[in-house]
Amino acid sequence: METLKTLLLGIIQGLTEFLPVSSSGHLILAQTFLGVTDPHEAGGSAMLLEVILHLATGIAVLYVFRKDIMGIITGCVSKNALVRKDSLTYSGWVILATIPAAVVGVFFKKHINVLFDISGGGTMPAYLASFMLLVTAALLFLSSMKKSAGADEGKLTLMKVLAIGLMQAVAITPGISRSGSTIAIALLVGVSRTEAGRFSFMLALPAIFGAALLEARHVESWGAVLSLDIILGFIASFAVGIVALKLLLTFIKKGKLHYFSYYCVAAAAISLVCLTLGVGGQP
Repeated sequence: METLKTLLLGIIQGLTEFLPVSSSGHLILAQTFLGVTDPHEAGGSAMLLEVILHLATGIAVLYVFRKDIMGIITGCVSKNALVRKDSLTYSGWVILATIPAAVVGVFFKKHINVLFDISGGGTMPAYLASFMLLVTAALLFLSSMKKSAGADEGKLTLMKVLAIGLMQAVAITPGISRSGSTIAIALLVGVSRTEAGRFSFMLALPAIFGAALLEARHVESWGAVLSLDIILGFIASFAVGIVALKLLLTFIKKGKLHYFSYYCVAAAAISLVCLTLGVGGQP
């Protein structure tokens, strides 16, 4: 039964990490209604499981954007001055936009953990995630009101990068989609659709692997982390993540990102009703 639950959480993670519907919010709701609080009794927690599944989706990003990433890396050491300048500038944008989320994650970690803590039957995180899904829906819907920027005017600038970085820091809150909110803000400040999607997921890499590194320090038993159920969850999250990422990129290019806002409203409404009525397997 635990293996089935973890596999299901892996699938949910793979879908919701990239689809703009908040992976953290869905994992909290799934953990609450499935009654999952501590998947690994030794050296683990629900938060650790979330990081492990995020790690799988991080590798999925590396796979899908492997050509772009290699292009940036090779460009940074290119003999062509223009190519080298563009690659170094882009790398700098990624680092700059990562700083706000890194500061929040490092210095406010204890406060953030409270938002994810469903131990002892607490439903506050689930209520918070539900309400924040409505915020995600609003951002996605507003992004549809911005006309697509041209190739030249839609490029990244210092102010645009800072806006996207600040939004990623806010998206640490469960229920606010990291991908959805950063892409939506990018579109609202005038970044082109293609670049909005690309930059959002380049920005996801340090966030995902950075979080995994921070949590790895607290692992007491790697045997528990590498148990069969966790491995299956990891594989499911990775495979489903690739499919979901490619699907989202298609929606972005076609200007249909706001379609996901309807789902977020429906998911929030259903979860709030279930929480209020006490439906589900809350631990």
